[in-house]
Amino acid sequence: MNDDKPDSVVNTLQQAEGGVTMVSEWVSCLDKRPCDRTGEDLDVIYSKLKDIKVFEKFHPMLLQQICYYGYYEDLEKGITLFRQGDIGTNWYTVLSGSLEVQISETGRAQDTVTLCTLGPGTSFGESILTNRPRHATVITRDYTELIRIEQKDFKILWE
Repeated sequence: MNDDKPDSVVNTLQQAEGGVTMVSEWVSCLDKRPCDRTGEDLDVIYSKLKDIKVFEKFHPMLLQQICYYGYYEDLEKGITLFRQGDIGTNWYTVLSGSLEVQISETGRAQDTVTLCTLGPGTSFGESILTNRPRHATVITRDYTELIRIEQKDFKILWE
């Protein structure tokens, strides 16, 4: 496993025969477009997500919908998910790692203040329901794993 990916809540990379690295099955299923996922893909995703602490208290029906609509993302340190003022397009749940939430009242980088840190089990991005601009900039503090749901799909979950 890559040493740059500490505390990975999911074993996204596994050593295959001959030392070749391959993506784990459930991540491969989440990388497919929802319309291309089979019932078997959804079962594989569900069996993994239900055992992750973040999702333990989710109603089974909601978790099944997350399996259908969600995408897995793994991001290196220093990646900006979105900037203050952007119109939101995704909702996220943190599986592992951490992110900084930063704001700037002037819009200048030198005036940025860190409001808080988001860690495993945290979800964010609900402003996509109202199409309002993001109130803050969110940046990965270290290697971070997320489940991402696109706006159109997140609205379906809330109906």
